[in-house]
Amino acid sequence: METTHTKPIRSKYWWVTLLVGILAVVCGLWVFTHPIASYLTLAVYFAVMLFVLGISEIINSIDHKKTRNWGWGLAMGILDVVIGFILILHIDLSATMLPYVLGFILMYWGIGFIMWAIDLQTLKVKNWGWVLVGGILTMLFAFMIIFHPVLGVWNIVLWTGLALLFGGISAIVLSFSQRRY
Repeated sequence: METTHTKPIRSKYWWVTLLVGILAVVCGLWVFTHPIASYLTLAVYFAVMLFVLGISEIINSIDHKKTRNWGWGLAMGILDVVIGFILILHIDLSATMLPYVLGFILMYWGIGFIMWAIDLQTLKVKNWGWVLVGGILTMLFAFMIIFHPVLGVWNIVLWTGLALLFGGISAIVLSFSQRRY
């Protein structure tokens, strides 16, 4: 069975991927230099983003209320707003949930890099292996966060910093591949 690639790797917005990669590397370095502040920052960020996501879901569902099952999106948006608000008021609860949420977000990011690496390999693009390695390492660190959250803040800080560094490097390599091919 032959796979066809319907989306070209070359992108005129390759620089966006580059900026994301640079930002991820900078954030990874900041995590290592400010471990306690970074953990609390991640907890606050998680709570605020859940709240903002809920507002977005509510607006999107209202915009699509003529479509089938729009009420489910509205209900999920309201639930996200309520949970986000509670987590903003109780940052300690947000900090407790952070390892699981962060782990799954990083797992999703790692899967994305692995899929991009497969696309790059199919197109015979150089350096696809670096994107694959970055994706695998990002997944590894994500699993470490999810399955070992009881090791505490230092574990989350270490794995988050490493995941951001390797994910950022993968994004930088990917951006140059998007620019050239």
